Formats: sequence, C-alpha cells, structure tokens
Amino acid sequence: MTAKGWFILAAVAATAGVGCSLGEQVDTDAPVVGISSPKADSTVSGTVSFAAQVLDGYGVAKVEFIVDGVVVGEDVTAPYSYNWNTRAESNGPHGLRAQATDPSGNVGFASISVTVDNTRQ
Repeated sequence: MTAKGWFILAAVAATAGVGCSLGEQVDTDAPVVGISSPKADSTVSGTVSFAAQVLDGYGVAKVEFIVDGVVVGEDVTAPYSYNWNTRAESNGPHGLRAQATDPSGNVGFASISVTVDNTRQ
C-alpha cells in the first residue's frame, strides 16, 4: 500500500501544571521496608516495640503499623516505631505489617507473623 501526498506528523508535549519539567526526576519507586522488631515468628507479651526501617531516596511521609489488617499506630519521623500493647489482642497468632508511604504516594510494606501469649502477665 502506498500513500500519495504530504503528511505532517507532529508530537506535542504538555504539562498539566504538575511541576514536571525537563531534567526533573519523577519518583515511582516504593519505599523499601523492613520490620526490625519484633522478630518474625517470635512469641510476644505485654508492651512490645513494633519498629520498622525504611529506605526511600525521596523521603518518607509516614509509616503505619498494622495488626491483623487494622492500623494501630503511625510515625512520621525516623526511627519509625510504635509501642504495641499486646494485652489488647487475643492470645495466638497475629499478622503485623509496617507500611511506608513516600511524599509521591508510593507505598512499600513488610509483613511478619508473631504469637501473642499474655498468659504469664
């Protein structure tokens, strides 16, 4: 198939006032999160430090501390931690998640399981 005549192909780029310009980097990477306390598969009781380490080249807006799908605490300054009162939980296994959000809205997380045993408290 051949086309006859002249064709003009033009590419137009525009920004919608979102602060993007040539040479400006856009943050699309999620924060890297690790739970430093408590240790995975450990047995905990009483008040426990629930702590996370977070790496992100653009900064961290917040870290949420989540137990069994419910946000129980939040920290906005490093070192990121929450004093978790395990007496408010039932004895048995629980899922912990530290979820970090960077200033661009990217989210990273780490999850572990622990067992709560407050029978000796």
